[in-house]
Amino acid sequence: MSGPGRTPEWSRIPVALLVLCGALFALWRVTVLGLAEHHVASGRSAQALQWLPDHPRALENEAAALIEAGGDREAALALLRRAIAQNPARGTTHGLVGAIQVEQGDLEAAERSLDKAVRLKPAGVDLRLAAAALALQRGELLTALQHWDVALSRRGSLRQTLFPTLLEYLAVAEHRSAFAALARTGRLSWWPAFVAHAAAKAKRLETVAALYDLSYESEHNRLSGHALGAVLRRLQQDGFWLDSRLAWMDSLPDEQLDGMGNVFNGGFEYPISDVGFDWIRARAGHILVESAPTFGMTGNAALHVLFRGPRVQFRHLSQWLMLAPGDYLLKGRVRVDGLEAEPGVMWTIACLGKRETRIGQSAHFKGRGPWRGFEAGFAVPEADCPAQVLRLQLDGRVALDFEAKGSIWFDDLAVVPGKGMQN
Repeated sequence: MSGPGRTPEWSRIPVALLVLCGALFALWRVTVLGLAEHHVASGRSAQALQWLPDHPRALENEAAALIEAGGDREAALALLRRAIAQNPARGTTHGLVGAIQVEQGDLEAAERSLDKAVRLKPAGVDLRLAAAALALQRGELLTALQHWDVALSRRGSLRQTLFPTLLEYLAVAEHRSAFAALARTGRLSWWPAFVAHAAAKAKRLETVAALYDLSYESEHNRLSGHALGAVLRRLQQDGFWLDSRLAWMDSLPDEQLDGMGNVFNGGFEYPISDVGFDWIRARAGHILVESAPTFGMTGNAALHVLFRGPRVQFRHLSQWLMLAPGDYLLKGRVRVDGLEAEPGVMWTIACLGKRETRIGQSAHFKGRGPWRGFEAGFAVPEADCPAQVLRLQLDGRVALDFEAKGSIWFDDLAVVPGKGMQN
C-alpha cells in the first residue's frame, strides 16, 4: 500500500517492461488478424471466426453460404448485422441483407439496403443487377435501366442475357418513355450494340423504328457506323428501301448531300464509311480496297484496289442504288497498274428483287495502261427491281480465274440516264 509521499507500486514497473507488453499485444493482434485474413482468403471462414469472432468478411461469407444452401434466413441476417457493426461501409454486406429482405417480401427495407449498398459500391455489377430486379418488382423501369446501364458498361458479357430482356421491354410502347429518359442522360457505351441486336432480332419492324427514333432524339446516342448500318439493313430486308435511303441521307453532313447523284461518292473524295448507300467493303484479307491519292486523279482521291495474289472470289466492293425504271449509262475512268487476272475485273449492276438478277456489266479490266474512260449501258426493268447493286468483282468460272495480282484505280464513277450502249 502506498501512503502519502510514497511512489505507487505500479509506477515502479520498468518502462521497458510496459513497452514490451504493448509490443507483445500488438504482435498478438497482428498475428490473429493475419491468420483470420489468411483463412478468409483461403475460403475457410469458420476457421477465421475461431481466431477473430467478429471478422466482418468471414461473417459475410458464412451468411452467404447459409443463403446459398437454403438455410435459416434469420441466422444469416444476424451474421450480416454483426458484420455491418464491424464494417458498416462494405456494400456487399448491405446487398446480402437486401436480398434476404426481398425474399421475405419487405421491399421497402430491401430498397433501403440495396440503395445503401449501391452508394457504397457504385460499380458493383451484382449489386446493380439485384437493385434492377427489385426496381422491376416495384414497377420502376427507368431505375432498373439505370442499374443495368452500369452493369452493362462494367461487364460486357451481360449483353447476351440482358439484351433480349431489354428488347422485350422496348417492344411494349408504354415502356419506351423510360428508354428515352435513359438515352437523354448521356452516352451509353452499350447502346450501339443493343441497336444492332434489336435490328437483327426484333419480331416487328415497328420496334426497330421506335428505337431509331429514340436514338435520333438523343444528342448523346445518335446512330452511326455499325448500329446505323444494322437498322438500314433491317429496313431493306423488310422491303422499305426508300425509308432506308432517307434515314441514311439524314445521317450525312450537308456537304455530302450537295450534288448527290445516282452513285454516292463516285469520285471517292470522302473516306468509305461501309454504311448504308455509301460504298460497302466486305472483308478480304489479301485484297486492299481504299480511297487514296494518286497521279491523274480528279480531286484529292481515287479508288485503289490492290490484289496480293492468293485466290479470292472477289466481289467485295458494292453500293446500293435506287434507280427508277429506264435506260442508264454507267461511266467512269480506270487505270490498270499491272493487274494480272484472267479474264479480269469488271463492274456489274444487278436488280435486288425476289432474287438478284444481273442487268448490266462493264468491260473486263486487266494488264497495264494509262487513265482512260469507260461506259456500260443497262436498263432497269419496270417489275421486281425496287433497288439495285453496283458491284466491283473478278469475273470467272473456274478457281484459277480468281487468282489476281496487281493494282487497279477507278475515278469519276457515275450512273446517268441514257440509251444502252455496247462496251
